[in-house]
Amino acid sequence: MSLRRWTRDARLTLAMRNPLGGFGRVPSTPAQTLRDPWPGNPTVGERFVRNQTLFDGTTRHLQHGRWDNPNWPESYRRWLQSFEWLRDLRELGAESARIKARSLVATWVSIPGPERPVSDPAITGARLASWLSYYEFFAAAADEHFRQSLMAALIMEGRSIMALMPEGAENWHALTALKGLLAVAVALPEQQEFLQRYLKLIDAAITQQFLPDGSHITRNPENQLQAVREMAEMLSILQASRLPLPTALMETANRAAPVLRAMRHSDGGLMVFNGSTERDPNWVEHVLSRASRSRVMAASQPESGYVRLASGRTLLLADAGTAPPAGHDTTAHAGMLSFEFSSGKQRIIVNCGSSSQPGWAQALRHAAAHSVLEFKDLSPLDLTAAGGVARRPKVTRNNASLDGAHWLYMTHDGYTKQGGGTYTRQIYLGREGQTLRGEETLPGGTRTDFCVRFHLHPDVTIEQTENGFLLYTEEESWLFQSDAHATIEESVYLGGPHRASTYQIVLTPLLPPVAEGVDPVPDGEEHVAAQDEIAHNDSHPDAEQEHPVSDYQEDPQFLHHDTPDHDAYAAYPEEPQHFEPAIQEHTPAPQQVDAEDDDYAPIPRDPPPADSVPTLLAGVTHLHYSTTHARTASMAETLFAEQARAEEAAARQARRVEEARAAAAEDVSSPLPFAHPTQPQPLPCPPIRWALSLVSE
Repeated sequence: MSLRRWTRDARLTLAMRNPLGGFGRVPSTPAQTLRDPWPGNPTVGERFVRNQTLFDGTTRHLQHGRWDNPNWPESYRRWLQSFEWLRDLRELGAESARIKARSLVATWVSIPGPERPVSDPAITGARLASWLSYYEFFAAAADEHFRQSLMAALIMEGRSIMALMPEGAENWHALTALKGLLAVAVALPEQQEFLQRYLKLIDAAITQQFLPDGSHITRNPENQLQAVREMAEMLSILQASRLPLPTALMETANRAAPVLRAMRHSDGGLMVFNGSTERDPNWVEHVLSRASRSRVMAASQPESGYVRLASGRTLLLADAGTAPPAGHDTTAHAGMLSFEFSSGKQRIIVNCGSSSQPGWAQALRHAAAHSVLEFKDLSPLDLTAAGGVARRPKVTRNNASLDGAHWLYMTHDGYTKQGGGTYTRQIYLGREGQTLRGEETLPGGTRTDFCVRFHLHPDVTIEQTENGFLLYTEEESWLFQSDAHATIEESVYLGGPHRASTYQIVLTPLLPPVAEGVDPVPDGEEHVAAQDEIAHNDSHPDAEQEHPVSDYQEDPQFLHHDTPDHDAYAAYPEEPQHFEPAIQEHTPAPQQVDAEDDDYAPIPRDPPPADSVPTLLAGVTHLHYSTTHARTASMAETLFAEQARAEEAAARQARRVEEARAAAAEDVSSPLPFAHPTQPQPLPCPPIRWALSLVSE
């Protein structure tokens, strides 16, 4: 046993000595109680009266004196031992609920101190705050023996928090532990060690958890919500007790609440990234109203990397940041560059969400569970056995706005060392929010076995048409188009209160067929052929006019540079003129393509009118959609025949290379086969372009 562990256990043993047996005086009532600002659920309270618990949609039988079970989920165990369900009994309000609450608290405080499960100070802190918040409900009219035992329990368990902190709890759970310590300090003002210890720990806990822009260091919107809630409670306790407000706590709460507002969709729920779920919009609004009286929303989140683009009724939220640092990365998802899109109060494109169940929790961390590009056998993140991140990709981002239109340019190198290239995603959100366009590319990549997924919210229905996929909401219709192979696959959504089946649109690159036995055209001849084809198209009277490629990446006056350097949490350069040198240093500049060389401009400055939807992909020579819905097919099985033929051709090429290698091994004077200038080269990764446009309201 390490010295640190031994000293911690010794402190905990000393803390859990019952003060009723010593020389100290234990008051029979608290000097001040608390007021819990959060509403309860009377249905849950009614179940408790019937010796049942209702948590996360599951009903369990309540056994007398049973507070732990190895078969219970961790989240349920924490909830049961926290006594936060006292608010549900209080909400029920019946005398039977009062008696049940008193009985359950008496059962807990009757456990000998050394035998109580107090190793998690966050659970202990929530329990102490709950006891003092509902003291008038269940304890004020109780006999003196019960009240003395309860006060002794407050002292013992408050000391256990002092013995275990700051190492005992991490992230927002550390704030829960300190909230309990503050609650005891208010209830027992004569024992000043509780308040002194709280004031000593709170500043460090706040500083370690929040980035300068007010974002939680885990980049998890759920953690942002919980941390803001805990800070709001502590500020309320301090103000009610007329105690001085810690500067770090007050300033951080004023920054964190606007960031939480920016993490919401227009329906009031949270965006679904890095382990979060939608949450009840009323609950989120209630937390925000308690945390801050103003309705200010953060304009940007440079340290966390989230990007918020709003135009008209539409809203796009994108994850343009890398994984958080070690120790705060257990909920990090491989969803870099993914986005969610909503119109009004309807979410349209989403990520799949998160779950507390181990199997689902692990699966939902992969890139395939996000609306983003992914390889079936590559991951942009390497996860450790403990759930942390072993390898963090470098992420860059740039965004610009002009006259209500938005441009977003993002990259990450998570696939670079694995042969996938630098993933580059460009997005354009048009004026009035009627057009959303994007382009997915992999500069430097040599693999074409990737796909781009767009998960749909369960409330969205989809229909295939000759022009693309029509997406229907209760109020609008949207048309999704692409120049790549497109198919519909089944998906799942765990961002809401219950798991729901839904669909996803999957795009795979359109590859030219490779005829067996025919060598590819050398680079020089291919370039000449391309020029001849362009000249032929220009001379043809029916040739389609091409859209000009946007040059927004070269125009610094419209750009807001947001590209972090090697430190993912470095300061955010606010001045637009910093864009050009930073791009040269950190961001691989996109190749400049003349309008003559590209028949599709995914990011124009001006969106087309809504009534010209079929021409959104004007100039695209191929629109490929599957003829049937692949409702039961797996993601890998939805790859198209052209891709299969390309893979077969690549396999044949690999065999020829291996045969040539073997021949070269016998004749060392022969050059390596892949060094010959006429040897076939890997196919470049083709770009995937797509467009989503409003059809009708």
